[in-house]
Amino acid sequence: MKKLIATVAILLMVPTLAPAQNADHPYRAEGYFFIGPIVSNTRDVFNPAYAGVVFTDGEPAPANLFFHAVGGASTGFGGEAFVSGGLALGGEVGYAGPDWSFSGGSAVGIMSPDVSYHFFPKKCRRVEPFATGGYSLYFGDRRATQSGFNFGGGVNLWVAKHAAVRLEVRNQGSIDYFHSQFTHYVAFRIGMTFR
Repeated sequence: MKKLIATVAILLMVPTLAPAQNADHPYRAEGYFFIGPIVSNTRDVFNPAYAGVVFTDGEPAPANLFFHAVGGASTGFGGEAFVSGGLALGGEVGYAGPDWSFSGGSAVGIMSPDVSYHFFPKKCRRVEPFATGGYSLYFGDRRATQSGFNFGGGVNLWVAKHAAVRLEVRNQGSIDYFHSQFTHYVAFRIGMTFR
């Protein structure tokens, strides 16, 4: 799995080296990375404080044996190659979990080929809103994969010629409980875009 992720990372970075040839968009490709909190529909999660505790017959389970956390975190990186005007094809690799440690069997990995559209590619150089969506391949600790979807949007705020602050909201859906404690989440991402 590590070799697959490394290979995808290298393939995603290749378009960032392409020369600028598109008159509608001054750069042919962008790469980005992100991190941020998520809001999810997390199912009941076992409270690790009770790991190894044995309850006797007839003894009621404590009220906090399971908890229902709805937050978490996600991180990842990706890239896009512009094909016509603001239309771009890209992909990303990410990881999301119900806490900031990204540990345990409740986290989920994501690989997503996406289509995006960047609005006003020629008119507004500082602010670049975009919309994106596509297929998502989810993978977890049980070495199984599952298909899903993603969609969202955001804005690149160009602070320098080759660097922007990336703000984005991304919806990830159709995650099977077999892979994760949640089946759907919305990520609030902050990151950097480079071209």
